[in-house]
Amino acid sequence: MVQELEGETEVFQAAPLNLQPPESVDTGPGTIESEDEVDNFSGSESEDGEEIQLRREAGESEFYKDFSFVSSVADYQRDTWDDVLKYLKPKRSINLSETIARVRLEEKEKRKKKKEQEASKNGEEVEVKTEEDSDLDSEEEEEEEEEEEAENSDGEFMPDPTAKDVLRQQEAEIRRKERRKDRPAKVKKSLKEMQREENDAKFFEDAPPCQADATFLEMNFSRSLLKAIDSLGYDRPTPIQAATIPVALQGRDVCGCAATGTGKTAAYMLPILERLLYKPHDDVVTRVLVLVPTRELGVQVFQVSKELSKYSHIEIALSVGGLDLTTQVAALKRIPDIVIATPGRLIDHTLNTPTFNLESIEILVLDEADRMLDDSFEDQMKEIIKQCASNRQTMLFSATMTSQVKELAMVSLKNPVKVFVNENTDVAQNLRQEFIRLRRSIDGQREAALAYLVSRSFRQNCMVFVETKLQAHHLTILLGLLGIKSGELHGNLKQTDRLLALKKFRDQEIDILIATDVAARGLDIKGVRTVINYTLPSRYTRYVHRVGRTARAGHCGRSISLASEKEFPMLKEIKKYSRSAMFERVLNKDVMAKYIAKVERLRPAVKRVLQEEQQEKQLASMEQSIRSMEKRLQAGGNLDDEDAARPAQAQRTWFQTDEEIKTKTKKRALKGKAKATFEKAKRRMKKRRDAEDPEERRVRGEVGWSQRQAKRDSRPQRLALKDDDDVPVSRPGGEGRGKKRKKGQGSSFDQELTRTDRRSVKKFRAGPSFHERRDAFENKNPGQKFKPKRKK
Repeated sequence: MVQELEGETEVFQAAPLNLQPPESVDTGPGTIESEDEVDNFSGSESEDGEEIQLRREAGESEFYKDFSFVSSVADYQRDTWDDVLKYLKPKRSINLSETIARVRLEEKEKRKKKKEQEASKNGEEVEVKTEEDSDLDSEEEEEEEEEEEAENSDGEFMPDPTAKDVLRQQEAEIRRKERRKDRPAKVKKSLKEMQREENDAKFFEDAPPCQADATFLEMNFSRSLLKAIDSLGYDRPTPIQAATIPVALQGRDVCGCAATGTGKTAAYMLPILERLLYKPHDDVVTRVLVLVPTRELGVQVFQVSKELSKYSHIEIALSVGGLDLTTQVAALKRIPDIVIATPGRLIDHTLNTPTFNLESIEILVLDEADRMLDDSFEDQMKEIIKQCASNRQTMLFSATMTSQVKELAMVSLKNPVKVFVNENTDVAQNLRQEFIRLRRSIDGQREAALAYLVSRSFRQNCMVFVETKLQAHHLTILLGLLGIKSGELHGNLKQTDRLLALKKFRDQEIDILIATDVAARGLDIKGVRTVINYTLPSRYTRYVHRVGRTARAGHCGRSISLASEKEFPMLKEIKKYSRSAMFERVLNKDVMAKYIAKVERLRPAVKRVLQEEQQEKQLASMEQSIRSMEKRLQAGGNLDDEDAARPAQAQRTWFQTDEEIKTKTKKRALKGKAKATFEKAKRRMKKRRDAEDPEERRVRGEVGWSQRQAKRDSRPQRLALKDDDDVPVSRPGGEGRGKKRKKGQGSSFDQELTRTDRRSVKKFRAGPSFHERRDAFENKNPGQKFKPKRKK
């Protein structure tokens, strides 16, 4: 113990404690001393020594074979991206950033030369650089370039930095939202919906109530899992986690529904890891299968699972499309405990990897089931569920509970427990929603508005969602030419480039990520502050998924939507479902005009970058074909026989051929198109009927009926024999058409017993009906009331 007094330090040593009891106190049997003799009850010493020598080889450590000490705590805190990068293919794609930087530099040199020429024509002095000025350090040159970009000496582009945007709200909308704030939501349900809910209640079992203030410590997890949970910063379970984990630990089937960003991955992965910690060590099989719809979501689930299992010996493998196939096969040959896969690549491994099958799967997880069904994975899902063990535990999670998801749940789940926290039909409460109105008359204002926003207000941790892949690529080039660090994420990229773009955005190497709806669901990117909708989606649910990338796990976020006049109906629907009044952001007109002019000047540079990129792609494809020919020649194959020259790995069997997939996709598209066309025509006819005059509608109905009656009369009629002379026989051509037969009047065939159909035989056995007996009685006894006798 150290104590400082008047600048001097005195050290006090505590006296050793005497732990021996006094002799007078009877303490019972004491501890065993080193000199005491103890009987050996475990057998002969020599036999134990021989057994230990047999178990342990020469030079072998006393620890497990796979045990190793870590050098520091940082080894436990390693980045999970290191595990993901093992699965990536060698990168051979075109480096677009270098092309953009080169074209941007050339454009800057052109502007400088043009400015010098204009200055020389006007007789102004041109500043000449000396050798000392040319020998500046690279850091000083970069600073000068940044200052030059900020100042923009051309004088045409740089707007006033003090100009700010105007944010406003409609007072009527604010009052309306305030009035409806405390009102309970009125849900009108049809008879079919009520019947469907009754059927669901019979099939699903409600989850037991959970404590609102429960903690992970109260769930009795193992120490390794609690340590991993603490390292990730999880304090308390979310509602979906608190409701799902106790049920999943019991081995029950679960059907969970919760909004995006509520922690569904940890909700099913924590009980899985807890059960795997007590697995039998003798039986080494793959026990858990997690199916996800997209590759990026598969990588994210793999990373979260790695983080949760980093203090245990549970093996996890990743099997998604676009990654290195050889690495995946090697990982599956090691028989991992958990496999995270997409449906297509998983079926590929079941058909072409001999050591891998789904017979030993004990736990099946279907994550984002509604997205998988939207992407037409029905056939693959049925095949996978068929191959898994019948006595498995199945957990199905979805953001929205559609009719297709319910059908899948009824097929794959057995006595499931329903855990419905909330559906993904509303945005987060801490999300600030804004929109910008775009005028139709100005061309290129959407691109200029995006450049305006990401250059002035939202330069970091911003995601931009677009409709098409070409838009994402075009905007990436445009923002790169403006000096903004941006990346793209869409389906035209190779999987390696997609994951690297995602990693750069997480590591803040790029500030803006431009993506299609492939990144709109499931991805949990920390630190996303702003989401910009370059174009509004066609459905409200897609909007909810897009803006769900920010304001996650209690954090605040902002969404900005660019809306033209055609997109106002969608904007109106968003306002309707919004809990609070939306802000309208009004951009500064003068600043916007500068950005529109800048975007128009950069269009030739964008075209130039696209042309150079296309040329580089053609050159790369030619080099690839040359390398493949060289490999064939080295292997001794024939260049004309492509099938014989292919390696054994390329000759694989497939669950569905390309032609079958195209045929099914075409049929599905035609069916959806026909349905949409029919609904559109139906709405058009209804609108037309509602708009017309009722009298005109009545006249048109009578004319139509007369036309149909004349058409029926013109048809040839069937000859019929009649006993009644008053009724004429109908002839072909409609001449002499007879009167309609009265109800209850039978034909001559009915009077005779020639008709043997079921109805006639039943009538014959039952006798005359009540009406026939009443008519016969009244004809014989006019004026009397018919009183039938009741049968005993």
